[in-house]
Amino acid sequence: TPWLFSTQPCSMKKLKKVSASFVKWFDRLNDFLALLAGAVVVFITLIIIYEVFMRYLVKRPTTWVSDVSEILLVYVTFLGSAYVLRLGEHTRVDIVITLLKRRNQEIMGIIQDTLSLFFCAVFTYIAGTSFWDSIITQERTAGGLFSVPLWLVYVVIPFGGLLLCIQLIRQIVEHFVFLSYGRHEISSRGEG
Repeated sequence: TPWLFSTQPCSMKKLKKVSASFVKWFDRLNDFLALLAGAVVVFITLIIIYEVFMRYLVKRPTTWVSDVSEILLVYVTFLGSAYVLRLGEHTRVDIVITLLKRRNQEIMGIIQDTLSLFFCAVFTYIAGTSFWDSIITQERTAGGLFSVPLWLVYVVIPFGGLLLCIQLIRQIVEHFVFLSYGRHEISSRGEG
C-alpha cells in the first residue's frame, strides 16, 4: 500500500523523498507558468504595436486590443507571481533585515511569510468565491464587440493565489529547516 495509507509509521527518508519530488514538480510548474507569462507579455506587446499601427497609420483603430491586453495582464500577474516569490524578487524593504544576523533573518522570514500567507489565503478565498459567482451568474466583461465570460478572467486569480500560498508554506518550512539544521535542505530560492 502507499505510505500515506499504511498503518506503519512512515520513515523520514520516504517523507524527504516525497517532499523533494513535490518541490521539483512545483518548481517545474512555476517555471513553465513563468515562461507562459513571458510569452503572453510578448503577445501583448505585439497586439499593442498592431493597435498603434492601425490607429495612427491606417486610421482604423481596433475595438478589441485594449480589452484583450487588460485581461492578459491579469494572467501575466498571477501566472508568474509564485515564480517571482520563489526567486525572492518581489518588491520589499529589507534595510533593517539585512543588518540582522542570519538566524534573526530567518525568524523575520517566518513572521513575514506567515503574515503574507494569511493575507494570501484570504485573498485566494475571496477570489475563488468571485470566480464561482461569475460562473453561477454568467457575468460577462463589459466589452463592446469583445465580451467574454468573466470567469475566464477570474479563474487565474485564485489559481495564482493558491500557488502563492503553496510557495509561502514552502518558504516557512525552509526557514524552520534552517533554524533547525543551519542550512536549507529543500531549495526555494536557488540556495543549497
